[in-house]
Amino acid sequence: MSRIIIFPTATLKDREGEIYPGVEDLLIKLNSEGNKIILLSHRSTNLKDILDDYKFTEFISRREIRSYISSNDDDLYILVGSSDVDLQLAANKKVLLINPLWSHVQEEKAVRYGFSVKNPENLHKVLRILKNQTAWYYTLNVEEGTIVYSLSRANYKGFIESEDEVELIKAFEKILKNGNKRYFQLLLLHFLGSIINNPEFKAVDIWAIMPSSSTELNQDMLFFKERAREMMGKKRKEPLFVRHTPTYKSRGQGDSKRIPCDRHFETIKINPEYEGKLKGKNICVLDDFLNNGTSFETLRNLLRHEGVEKIIFVSLGKFQRWSGIEYHKQDYVITGDVYDEGYSYTLNSTSGIHGSFNRQAREDIRELYNIITE
Repeated sequence: MSRIIIFPTATLKDREGEIYPGVEDLLIKLNSEGNKIILLSHRSTNLKDILDDYKFTEFISRREIRSYISSNDDDLYILVGSSDVDLQLAANKKVLLINPLWSHVQEEKAVRYGFSVKNPENLHKVLRILKNQTAWYYTLNVEEGTIVYSLSRANYKGFIESEDEVELIKAFEKILKNGNKRYFQLLLLHFLGSIINNPEFKAVDIWAIMPSSSTELNQDMLFFKERAREMMGKKRKEPLFVRHTPTYKSRGQGDSKRIPCDRHFETIKINPEYEGKLKGKNICVLDDFLNNGTSFETLRNLLRHEGVEKIIFVSLGKFQRWSGIEYHKQDYVITGDVYDEGYSYTLNSTSGIHGSFNRQAREDIRELYNIITE
């Protein structure tokens, strides 16, 4: 799979037609690292000097770019643009949009939904981070049509190979537990990089989040979900699940209280906006942490009841257990209206299942640390 980076004219040149400082060095570095570089404009004459000086670049017109991406769908595309037309292209073709803040064009929607970087040097770091995401820390096939991915390790007590990994795990923990924003953009990039490097996310029809223990939405997870939804060009914004009654948090509770799905079934329903619209769909649900899997199992049973075709669960962090059951698969028989309160549920079977932990993901964490601290 080739990585193709698209640069519109306004990302390369200012209003007077002069190349922005740092852009030429950026093009040279990206080419040396094996990236394919496309220059995008209505006419090639707008970029003739860059095309002549840097023979490794390729020109494609605005009129032809969509068909080009469609005909090379297996490649990975990143669009560095700051206009609303760029946003439309990114959403339509499921391409990540990065907004170059040095560009004289800064249009509202592109600024709102694009990932902003302040200069070409920082863009190079961002692209290295995105290229770096090659592995999920944890993968579990729950059943046919249901898979769990976890982005990173959530606990650092135990066997850790480097202080770099400990620092980033602690930073991610502060973001997710306490709202610390120092590494928020890094975690977002880590997440988006893992999404765009995995083709199965292009087939997702509906993006959702696990409801928090209160009736309020988790704003950080909602932000992550919205960025993924926009990047993949999906229109449905309404929450898929509704927590109609607060419940207690699972963290700090013993397994006897945490494992059964009962407390979630008693307090969660599917949003009535989706009634009759889920059968045969592919759905991705995001959550902050994965421990025993009870939250995901609750939603899996509700979605299976509604005939969903494929379910992808993604957690930003996974607690690795040193003993006991790693993930509790719980199969329920559900009766009644899952779009309203008071449906019935009966536990049919439960079993402990195991996924795989990937050492490469830990290498990714260390490389992330190197990129942001160099």
